Amino acid sequence: MTLYIIGTGPGSLAHMSGRAVEAIRSADCVAGYTTYMDMIADLIKDKEIISTGMMKEVERVEKAIEKALSGKSCALVSGGDPGIYAMAGLAFEICKTGG
Repeated sequence: MTLYIIGTGPGSLAHMSGRAVEAIRSADCVAGYTTYMDMIADLIKDKEIISTGMMKEVERVEKAIEKALSGKSCALVSGGDPGIYAMAGLAFEICKTGG
């Protein structure tokens, strides 16, 4: 069971960290906001995708955690830094409370 929480950086694949790209490539499933998923389309074309629109953050995180708990590795993608833009905090909070 693995849940990666990944930031896309400033918005271009060229600016993503090597470790972020590696984690996305190794994941079975990738979850994220539709716009951010479009930005990394070349990395995720052969992956199981969980993609939702704006204001669906809780739903995305819950689905990503469910995938990880089912035994799949899942990359939860956030724009910028996921610690600053709250996806990491939301994921930890949902894990702590049991969703």
